[in-house]
Amino acid sequence: SQAALDSLDEIYGENGKRIPDAIMTNADLARIINSDEIQSIVNPAKPANKIYDPKANPLKNTAALEKIDPFAANKRRMAQTAEKDRVANREALLAKKRAARTAKKVYKAQGKKFMAEASKQGDVC
Repeated sequence: SQAALDSLDEIYGENGKRIPDAIMTNADLARIINSDEIQSIVNPAKPANKIYDPKANPLKNTAALEKIDPFAANKRRMAQTAEKDRVANREALLAKKRAARTAKKVYKAQGKKFMAEASKQGDVC
């Protein structure tokens, strides 16, 4: 608009100030960057870095332990199997121990009963 041009004359027209020129004469930046003159100078694109899987902890992961020490991995697997067997057979083992304890109590009661009968009869010797 005319008012805008007049205000520019007021700002830049006094004391020999110049109106700033555009920094780029050609604003088609994509065409300039992709031109053969620029692309021949620019470094080629670098390949992307290889993405590695995170390292597995052999103290927690049996497959990772297998790579380091197959014997230790086998030992751990056998310990886990034994633990599962202990848990599975726990009730049967407790029942067997309880039965042995009751048999011992019956045997002791039988011995006490015999001693009581023998002491009623008097000295054995």
